[in-house]
Amino acid sequence: MKFISFLEDNSNIIGQTNHFKNNFKTLNQHTSWIDHLSILKDGRLISSSLDNTINIFKRNTFELQLSIKEHTNPVRYFTQLHDDRIISCSDDKTMNIIKLINDDKYNIDQKLEGHTNYVWNVIEIRENELISVSYDKTMKKWELKNNKFECTKTINFQDSESYCNILKLNENEFVTSSYSDKCIKFWNSNDYSNISTIKDIQSDWTFRNMCKLDDDILCIGGRNSKGFYLIKISTHQLIKNIIGPKEIFSIFECIDGLFLCSTTNENGNCAIAKYKYENENMIKIVEKEKIHEERILSCFEFDNGKIVATGGDDTLIKLWSN
Repeated sequence: MKFISFLEDNSNIIGQTNHFKNNFKTLNQHTSWIDHLSILKDGRLISSSLDNTINIFKRNTFELQLSIKEHTNPVRYFTQLHDDRIISCSDDKTMNIIKLINDDKYNIDQKLEGHTNYVWNVIEIRENELISVSYDKTMKKWELKNNKFECTKTINFQDSESYCNILKLNENEFVTSSYSDKCIKFWNSNDYSNISTIKDIQSDWTFRNMCKLDDDILCIGGRNSKGFYLIKISTHQLIKNIIGPKEIFSIFECIDGLFLCSTTNENGNCAIAKYKYENENMIKIVEKEKIHEERILSCFEFDNGKIVATGGDDTLIKLWSN
């Protein structure tokens, strides 16, 4: 039988677990919100911030190794491409293709321009083909030609200027979300046609909070979303809205089959929690409250599940033994 115990360190534990046991490192090199955290293929921690920078930290010691400040406005997102280069996107309406030369040097191989407002997210939909989504109501397809990415298609996918997100579902399909028009849209990644649309999703922030729970279930959170939305991918149908945290900013699949979330929980406190998806329900396994002074916009697990990283509006990155 599972039970909940309330601990002095503000951890709520369901069953026996060592999750989020110890905050063993705090990184304070950013001067504004931490918008995105990830790990490079070589194991180094990487972060982006509203202070216009991307920071890369040494493996194991997590000392700041490289600070990249090539954008003139907040860096909203980045991802590492199949050829190990990094692409970043920013409120300055551009994206940068960054080549890491060695541990402390880099080149900007290309600046991608064409959006007319903030660029919120970009993914590599397949090798040498990118999709970006923007506050300008459009998404753009970029293809590598003569060693440079060119915009080869622009699609109007939002009815109004909005925060937006994008996620690759499989080889033939991807999904976008945006809060102002309250739509989840499914797209054919071969011809970029709109396959299906789910309307009236009640969430006013859809940013880093889409995740596949299994091959056929998509989970979407948000701000003021009343919890998790579960969507069946094969039929593009909303299964249910699971009442839960007031705000869900980030969802990350862990190696143990659980899902890590950064939230504002039912008590109104910022928290990280792990959930188990079972029988079309999200079951909270463990939660740790008040670990940042302000909202936690990004979280993820790495080092074979041994470490959890959290980044907050308080400008801090915190590392937790898991």
